[in-house]
Amino acid sequence: MLIHANLVNRVCEKLEIQSILLTKEKLIKDYDEKIFKKIITHKILFNLIIESHKKLIVSMLITDINHHEVILSKL
Repeated sequence: MLIHANLVNRVCEKLEIQSILLTKEKLIKDYDEKIFKKIITHKILFNLIIESHKKLIVSMLITDINHHEVILSKL
């Protein structure tokens, strides 16, 4: 999952979480399988509740993803 850098500040403040420095930088591919120009260096972790009964720890990588705030995908 990817989250836009501009959204991270609002999410972190609201949920009282801090971003985490990755031990290794990560490259991602764009929709057309070309390497995305940005290098990801940080992520956030938080709990996600779906339909009031599933609780998961979700990891979201922080980057500038153009016109999207969040992209849910398999990385």
